[in-house]
Amino acid sequence: MGIAQTALVAVSSFLTVIASPVTVAEPDQNRDFAYIESVAFNTSLRDFDRSRFMWRRQQPWFDWSTDGCSVPIVGNEGRSFNFASACRRHDFGYRNLKMLDRRYNCYGLVDGNVCSTNSWSYGRFWNAEQRSRIDEQFQRDMFESCTSRARSRRVRCEAWAITFFQSVRTIGGP
Repeated sequence: MGIAQTALVAVSSFLTVIASPVTVAEPDQNRDFAYIESVAFNTSLRDFDRSRFMWRRQQPWFDWSTDGCSVPIVGNEGRSFNFASACRRHDFGYRNLKMLDRRYNCYGLVDGNVCSTNSWSYGRFWNAEQRSRIDEQFQRDMFESCTSRARSRRVRCEAWAITFFQSVRTIGGP
């Protein structure tokens, strides 16, 4: 095969792949919950950060948005810490467990399969126990990010991690 033919085959293969529709599996609460569990608790923070863009394409109905650490003035990072990845995973856990409750814990359906604002409640997927698990993972992730810091900055990083964790436990909800 000549260079022109090889290039033509490569380009047409590429165009076929990007033109193919993304198939989204039918909703399944057990599968969706297992996926969130895997991403939030069973994936290293490093793999989460590396793979989240790929996962976003593969699992488009999950909520991948983030507002970072939502800490006024301080933000996601400072001289001794960078908690951006930990905050992204924390947001993923909170948002998607809440979404599972809205999606699968409806008491009354509106427009086919969307809950009205008053027809669902927290509890089945998003509850105090799950919130605690997500928050504890957040703390572990922050401490993990501190391990790469120089010793003098690691102590300050860990102090910030404790502060962030205590803030989340005090302010966060269900």
